[in-house]
Amino acid sequence: MKRVLANARIGVIRAYRRARNGHAKSRIIRVIIVGDRSGLPERLDPRCVYVLGATTHKWALLDCPCGRGHTIELNLANPARTRWKVTINNAGQPSVHPSIDYRGQPRCHYWLRDGRIRWAPNGRSAAEPQR
Repeated sequence: MKRVLANARIGVIRAYRRARNGHAKSRIIRVIIVGDRSGLPERLDPRCVYVLGATTHKWALLDCPCGRGHTIELNLANPARTRWKVTINNAGQPSVHPSIDYRGQPRCHYWLRDGRIRWAPNGRSAAEPQR
């Protein structure tokens, strides 16, 4: 029963985000650290960032906030490619540096700062919005 309710909640969150054209005032409220991919849940919670690697953080995974169900995988360890950094503020809210730019269909480009999603203008890369 818990699994059915969890899947229903994830479906409602995704539907809401799709209805808002992928620009909902989404929040990602916490970071969950797991040792490896076997520690991941069957379906990722759309309000969490999952960090793989108990001692050395290697990857960050999150359900894309556009609501279309694709998973974003960010490399936290490889110095030869783009490398992201996940930080947590005093309230436990995650930030990801630099921006996340998924170039598949649909293109999703946004910043995650203090648990809030800030979308880039469609179709082009832009400087980070001012606070």
